[in-house]
Amino acid sequence: MSCRASSRRAPSRKAHWRRPWGAARTLLWMGGAFAVGGIPSGRIVAKAVAGESLEDLGDGKPGSSNVARSLGWKPGALTLALDAGKAYVPAAAARLAGAGEGTVAAVGIATMLGHITLVKGRGAACGLGAAYAMDPKMMTLDLVPIICGSVLHHHAEGVSLTAVALPLTSLALHRDEPSRALGPLALIAVIFGARLRGTPGAGFPHTLKAWWYRFWLGRDTKG
Repeated sequence: MSCRASSRRAPSRKAHWRRPWGAARTLLWMGGAFAVGGIPSGRIVAKAVAGESLEDLGDGKPGSSNVARSLGWKPGALTLALDAGKAYVPAAAARLAGAGEGTVAAVGIATMLGHITLVKGRGAACGLGAAYAMDPKMMTLDLVPIICGSVLHHHAEGVSLTAVALPLTSLALHRDEPSRALGPLALIAVIFGARLRGTPGAGFPHTLKAWWYRFWLGRDTKG
């Protein structure tokens, strides 16, 4: 009798916490992640380290590359970590709260969109954090092009190669769950979409060469 009674006990607190995710809950988490994406990590670091506005340094872009070129690799690395972290933390927290793969990807990408929309950045560092939250093994394997590109002073090309590789690596790692590649696909669409948009005020590109520089190198013009 006691065994039967114990098997019919009410769900534990942990089971209650991991209740099914509905559309409203997903949108709430995405809204919070979007707001977190609007935190201007680069501007905060530049102000704290140099007491200057990041818009007045280097090319004026809010990303870690400009911070590193203008203030040194340590502030640049800190900016990279903060931008990656602000995408990783909400997405990883959503997973811990019981979200499925699709919701985790949506929360991470929402942070990227917040960064792109509010900070006016390209979202690559946020994409790094979002990808780690989606699939740590996938992102760890695909760090190779970024590391090699940075060592060879071709960082933009390394980021592009990593972005293209993400869904392919996901498919290779999860052959029985091909739908998991949809998150990385959406992520790279956001990254390349932000690149094609160009720097605010840069205007519309009129040549294939200009389009290529935006798409593959994230630059408005050569150099």
